[in-house]
Amino acid sequence: MRFLPNFRRIAATGVCVAAIATLGACSPFSNNSTAATINGSSVSRDTLESYIAEFAANQQLPSNDGVISADDARGVLAGVIKAKAYSGYLESIGKPLTSAQRAAVLKEIANQGVGKLSKSLQSLIVDINAATVAIKDLKAPSDAAIEKLYNESPSLTGALCVRHIVVKKKETAAKMLGLLSNGADFAALAKKYSIEPAAKKSGGALAGQTADGMATPCMSLLDYQQNFDPAFTAGVLAAKAGVPYGPVQSSFGWHVILLEKWEDVSDAALAIVKADPGANLATGWLAHADITVDPAYGHWVPATGSIAAN
Repeated sequence: MRFLPNFRRIAATGVCVAAIATLGACSPFSNNSTAATINGSSVSRDTLESYIAEFAANQQLPSNDGVISADDARGVLAGVIKAKAYSGYLESIGKPLTSAQRAAVLKEIANQGVGKLSKSLQSLIVDINAATVAIKDLKAPSDAAIEKLYNESPSLTGALCVRHIVVKKKETAAKMLGLLSNGADFAALAKKYSIEPAAKKSGGALAGQTADGMATPCMSLLDYQQNFDPAFTAGVLAAKAGVPYGPVQSSFGWHVILLEKWEDVSDAALAIVKADPGANLATGWLAHADITVDPAYGHWVPATGSIAAN
């Protein structure tokens, strides 16, 4: 499932129960009793440690004399965060996970050794898979509802229609912002000043492709999270439609970012959302969720949807 690339519907894809343990990383524990909070819901360190210990005991995580890598432990925590976040998303749209959905998943993975795990860990794995299926099966909301989300923050829709100007110096990026505030045309400035070679023709537009290979001025948020510099993606997440944003520094230079107005890209944005509505909207939800992580494990990065080491 695109919106949750490390958690698949286990029986349907052949991915084993260990899928939860394939994500990421964790460093030495602090004295904090809470490992993470997700929209006010906490994950205790004791609970996280018990999950890690079970995975190691069942040889789902490699260990060295009982000690697992920081990356593996951080990955388990990222999995717990996503399980809670996506269950929360389903609740927020009035479609919480049901006992029937959970029972169907448990039946499907029963022959994969889940019964050997604690009830708590079984519940987590079931919730991950049930949420994956439920979100994948979601239908797109109305066009008006998508437009409302886009105007609040385009990334909430999971569809991003971005232009940017990238220059070598912060001062030049600040100059671009000043010119734009005085009415300058963004595409014209990108063609003249941007050091990105394609900007000479594109006017700074970052084009994507539809499923049938057609060019589109929009891409999914997941594409940005997986394929773009995280610092640039963070700027995209912070920008509002129609308002130049920056300067934003990435490994390529200093950017001024513009998310296109709804009326200029509505058809393309709707096409992105409707191509995989549950995945796109849930990805947007996760990017805006209030997530904090104990610094002993690292820090949550909305621009990648993962935990990074401090």
